[in-house]
Amino acid sequence: MEATIREMLEKFMEQGILLNHRRMIVLSGDSDEKLIDWVYSILDLFSEVWKRCRQSTPSGLYMYQHDASGSCRRFEFFRRKLSSLSGKVEIEHRPYKDTDKLLGSTYDFTVMDIIDNLKPNDIGRLGGVVRGGGIYIMLVRPLESWVKFLTKFQEQLLVPQYGPQDVRHLLKKRLWKKFYEHDGICIIDVDSGRFLKEPKILEKVEPWRRPDIKIPDKRRFPTCIYKLALTQDQVNALKVLEVILDRPKKGEKTNVIIIADRGRGKSAVIGLAVAAFCHKLRRVKGIVRVAVTAMNLTNVMTLMEFVVRGLKELRYDPIVEKDSAGFIRTVRVGAQIFVDYYRPYSLLSEDGIDLVVVDEAAMVPLPVLYGIHARYSRVVYASTIHGYEGAGRGFSLRFLKYLRERKDTRVYEYEMHEPIRYAPNDPVERWLFDTFLLDAEPAKIDKEDLKYVESKEGLIYLAPDLEKLALEEEDKLRQFFGIYVQAHYRNEPDDLGMMLDAPHHFIRALALPNGKIVVAVELAEEGGISDEIIDVMTKGLKLPGNIIPDRLVKYWKLTDFAKLRGWRIVRIATHPELQDRGLGSHMLKLIEKEARERGIDWVGVGFGVHERLLKFWIKNEYKPVHMSPERNPVSGEYSVLLVRPITEQARRDVDYANREFRLRIVNSLHGPYHDLEPEVAVLLLTDWNIPLFDNIDECLPKISEAQLNRLVAYAYGPMTYENAVDGIFELCRKYYYQTSSMRPKLPFEYEKMIIAKVLQARPWKEAALVCGTRKVTIMLALREIVKILLHHYYGDKISIPLYMVGITKRLTGPG
Repeated sequence: MEATIREMLEKFMEQGILLNHRRMIVLSGDSDEKLIDWVYSILDLFSEVWKRCRQSTPSGLYMYQHDASGSCRRFEFFRRKLSSLSGKVEIEHRPYKDTDKLLGSTYDFTVMDIIDNLKPNDIGRLGGVVRGGGIYIMLVRPLESWVKFLTKFQEQLLVPQYGPQDVRHLLKKRLWKKFYEHDGICIIDVDSGRFLKEPKILEKVEPWRRPDIKIPDKRRFPTCIYKLALTQDQVNALKVLEVILDRPKKGEKTNVIIIADRGRGKSAVIGLAVAAFCHKLRRVKGIVRVAVTAMNLTNVMTLMEFVVRGLKELRYDPIVEKDSAGFIRTVRVGAQIFVDYYRPYSLLSEDGIDLVVVDEAAMVPLPVLYGIHARYSRVVYASTIHGYEGAGRGFSLRFLKYLRERKDTRVYEYEMHEPIRYAPNDPVERWLFDTFLLDAEPAKIDKEDLKYVESKEGLIYLAPDLEKLALEEEDKLRQFFGIYVQAHYRNEPDDLGMMLDAPHHFIRALALPNGKIVVAVELAEEGGISDEIIDVMTKGLKLPGNIIPDRLVKYWKLTDFAKLRGWRIVRIATHPELQDRGLGSHMLKLIEKEARERGIDWVGVGFGVHERLLKFWIKNEYKPVHMSPERNPVSGEYSVLLVRPITEQARRDVDYANREFRLRIVNSLHGPYHDLEPEVAVLLLTDWNIPLFDNIDECLPKISEAQLNRLVAYAYGPMTYENAVDGIFELCRKYYYQTSSMRPKLPFEYEKMIIAKVLQARPWKEAALVCGTRKVTIMLALREIVKILLHHYYGDKISIPLYMVGITKRLTGPG
């Protein structure tokens, strides 16, 4: 390292430490030996600077790709020379597959070899582990040589219809572009030993000091808990969280929402609040149960650690139970305090919980959040706005709107701003957020925009050039992605990588006449599969990137469907301020029009099913063709596939698949789908005026004379449901076997009751609960339903004994 370069890097590091900002040094080169030599030189220099400024030995990470030969070779070079850094730095060596275990950890430096696996999730997770004043050292290839081979991440994007030459390298190009654009980053060409981008040295630097913390004079949480706060933001959040100590009045609820960008300490402060809550409530009622939930156990790692820390500060000796990977599942103190992790969906059936905490709430499906709100009176929600797993402000806009509209709910909100590990305006955080669009937000909507939306006039259908969008049209890209992240409960930086580089993925958008994007769509090409591959598919091969053809071949043996070309909608999202105004349906019509013009046979979609979303797709004439037989263990939802055929061949195949699907659903509701939401089942059984069988009259369920007599006695007389259930079951199957034009029209609520009680065989109490009514209501309604069906199907064949007429009046009331 030349003296001039060393001097500039030394000043660059010193200023970072004084400002409590991180710095990034990008090492680019084709020579692995030179890359590692530079890593040693930089760490040697950093050790000197760190010890001089912070009076400690720096500790850090070396990250490598364990299944890539190039990365392993460079790692071996590094290990061989490790002795020369002995006593200067402390280093952990970790493969990238361990990044989820590093969330919440803090280091002074991190070396990231991303040459063989530029995986956005890894960079997103590790982008917060270095404390203020520390450095990142990034190992990359020069762009011209990097685009000549695929990273591990890119290899996973390949599908049979495309080869390696078709993979786009836009993520690598964007990464390089952002290295040059941001301050706090310098780039060194190790092959020539020269700067490609010199570090920016500031003329004057004022040392950063964290503002003094003021603990409120009037406080209900113990002082020792407040003293664990690192920022005034955390103190303020604790003060807001004190409301959970108040027991809501009967019929009322207390909800607290804490939102922040990543790295602001929201999970930590909620963990401390939980510890204080348990301490206070234990004195009142003896036993305290707190349920902590998130989509993954890793999401609550920090929260649980601070529950333990808070309890210890309160002089408890908590017992900690961990899973096999070392993540805390349970914290308890004797038989008095229990803090347990639950999967979100399983929490909907728990009782006796004093407080529920939902961490990373934006990742939890909205129907589950609504269920948690309905079931529990004290709930704390935490959500990341920007950063790894951030969901933007759309979540808080939608969910807060729902909570505020509830007259029985008192809502308390607090947004945290101050970073914990580094000073505000950290350049590495700005680079990370910008590169991977972690802080992207939709365009601002004004009154003029609303006029465009209402009239639907002048709306522009966009087919963006992805390379131009990713590298030249930053504002449009950020608008698109700011909407895009609203479409899913789980957002990751990998989503951007797939959108940019996957050869079979493309995007469409809907814009107002002024250019503001209001609908964002990502699509994937599927189908067009050769006979050879189809033959292997029928034997069980799971074909990457062809979800809909794969299921229709495997479950319905529609091998010719796999040859058809289709578009699967990966995500579709409308601007959060413009939802329920018809923009999504308008966009679907434009996509279908383009598909028809380009000779595409079908357009399809897959998602975790819930009523509101399913209703949208059914309304737009997308027909269900498959549903997973088990709930997703993470989201708690059944995954459903729907298709809208464009060509005649696709229509025949889709109609056949839908018929078989409905037949399967009707006869599986008492089995694998016994807990499917009744309203979802009713929508899935939409018949499209297509009979289940060509010879429907011959295939209808048969009801014997004895069953018919008992049905009459149930509908009009004293017979109980339990004694007529076999006939009722067959009668309701008969109803769903026919098309809507051939059967009586029942209210939606009646159909829900048929599903819940008859076809799913739920107990009376549970059936009434899922139908949102009382047990006695459903008992009376089922008699009325059977009466309607009997008259429609059997008419003159049934005779009602005179003595039953009086009984019927007593059962159903006058008239």
